[in-house]
Amino acid sequence: MVVIEKHQSVLARLGLATVERFQTFQAEVLENVPGKRDVLRIRTTDEHSRELILYLKRHWRTDRKDGLKSLLQHGRVWSVARLEWENAKALQRAGLHTAGLVAYAEVCGPFWEHFSCLLTEAAAGPQTLHQFLRECRDRSQRRRVFDALAREIRRMHGAGLSMPDLFTRHIFFDPAAPELVFSFIDMARLDRGRRLPAKRIAQALAALNVSSPLRFVSTKERVRFLRQYAGDKARTLVRPIAERTKRLLGRKKYRDFLALPK
Repeated sequence: MVVIEKHQSVLARLGLATVERFQTFQAEVLENVPGKRDVLRIRTTDEHSRELILYLKRHWRTDRKDGLKSLLQHGRVWSVARLEWENAKALQRAGLHTAGLVAYAEVCGPFWEHFSCLLTEAAAGPQTLHQFLRECRDRSQRRRVFDALAREIRRMHGAGLSMPDLFTRHIFFDPAAPELVFSFIDMARLDRGRRLPAKRIAQALAALNVSSPLRFVSTKERVRFLRQYAGDKARTLVRPIAERTKRLLGRKKYRDFLALPK
């Protein structure tokens, strides 16, 4: 099955109309985990001959438990790509911004998927939050960004949505814009509920914390962010965020958090 939401004429020009074509398509490779997934960058032009950059994320092998879980939740198997598509839709309905959705394709069996892919536009904004933290040393600019981000995440959580993978590399924006707009990517996981439990909120905020290395973000800035996010309730979040952060730092891929300046 192939679902196309926008840029139909562009995809037709690229030959992206069938699952088979999505599987065999070749472009610049950004990430490749052999036999499991890859990510391609496609440089082309839109319907008005303007530059258009698309990202194709392909899943060649996923955990079968994911398929079984989606079967129980939705009554049919949803692929990983379909799930991320629907998660992005949920964020958009709540007034949040994501990379523009273009298309997804999937091949699913009775109990799990066999292949899926997601095609999106480039996220709006010239840099990630991680790049901003590393490069910007202007205190007033940093306060402006931190305060706006705290309000945006509070709005997300207030809508009953939370991203467990809320990493700084997954947030794009333009720090020079008069009004800051944050665009989120990589939403394969999204917690939903009328009222999110504190555990889910701490999980998301801890992900944001560990992806903001100590050498780039001061303790004072972290405290200010939490106060902007939670107000008088900030103290109640300190312990669960710290506990979750400690667990994450036990994993090798998060050890950059503690790395000393070079």
